[in-house]
Amino acid sequence: MRQFVVFVGLATLFVVAVGSRFRASDGDRIAAVSRLVSAKLQASLPPALNVAGPLDTLRRELPTRPEDAVRARLAADRRLAGANVTVVGEGTTVRLRGVLPDAKAKRVALSLAENTAGVEQVIDELAVPAE
Repeated sequence: MRQFVVFVGLATLFVVAVGSRFRASDGDRIAAVSRLVSAKLQASLPPALNVAGPLDTLRRELPTRPEDAVRARLAADRRLAGANVTVVGEGTTVRLRGVLPDAKAKRVALSLAENTAGVEQVIDELAVPAE
């Protein structure tokens, strides 16, 4: 909440500065105010949290193994909603197993796997029911 208040304060200062037609000589004052606001913003953050904290958390959540990246891509694709595809990784080789509703869904799954960073080979063990 404090961060939001600081942001609103900065926005208000900007509007006031633009509305009052500040001159170039006012730059020193604006720099001083921005340093003060920056210090207040850093003080409002919890001591254990730094700016890189959220980025580190995000990096830990990103898939690092090729099979995890393929699983994430298959799960995120709307064209494969409800499809049950098992992904098994062996180094840079990924094996896809499961039953898909049609040939188009199979092509989509294979394309996503083949075009995933870190995947060099895709072994297709996907089945499509006969129509």
